Amino acid sequence: MSGSQHLRVPDEAAPHSQLRAVHAVLQAGGRGERIRAVADGLAKPLIRVGDTPMLGRLLRQAFAAGVDGATVVIPGGNPSLKQYVEQLDDARVRTMEERDPLGNAGILSVLKCEETMLFCFADLVTDLSFSRILQLHKERGCDVTLASHCHFHQITLGELETQGEFVRGYVEKPRKRFLICSGVAVFEPRVLELARSLSTPFGLADLINAALRAGLIVTHWLHESYWIDVNTPELLQQARADVLS
Repeated sequence: MSGSQHLRVPDEAAPHSQLRAVHAVLQAGGRGERIRAVADGLAKPLIRVGDTPMLGRLLRQAFAAGVDGATVVIPGGNPSLKQYVEQLDDARVRTMEERDPLGNAGILSVLKCEETMLFCFADLVTDLSFSRILQLHKERGCDVTLASHCHFHQITLGELETQGEFVRGYVEKPRKRFLICSGVAVFEPRVLELARSLSTPFGLADLINAALRAGLIVTHWLHESYWIDVNTPELLQQARADVLS
């Protein structure tokens, strides 16, 4: 899925004095099996889109938004990601190795962070404003803010609208709208406390549902930004074309 606009230059920093301390966590632990054929042996977040690896692009956006530091979660047995971070020679960025698969959010059960956290999957290409979601999160005073976008899917069959056994309508090949999580979230420290109570492995959906059950305040921000989750060779090709256009 992608936004309707071409990729913009990442947003400028929000005034740092207006934000609480923020630590970014980029989840780079996926195996990337669907894109392996065109990855040239690279870990997926290190694939270049334009002149920059996806991971580097997201780190640049996070620091432009005023985050104080970043942790890159890397899978065990893949030294290339750690080497990339070390080559950045930036004391603000560290790595954390996920030795056993914990799910796409399970690392939060062992990660120590007492700051507001900006969480992001590292295989995204987007111009979503990190500073905007952080500012909204602060203004709302909530526990979780999820970035969201609309995804449309064309059904190829006719849909029946029913009430019990009675048919009330027949819609030929309807186009459905779904509200999707964009793989970017802001968490308060109490969400990490909750994560430590969950059994691993668990995903972002498990954590959000646990937060709702615990009575935490979960909100979302419907953005209209360019966004691609680079999961297939076709989506990689599209992202590269959009960056260059």
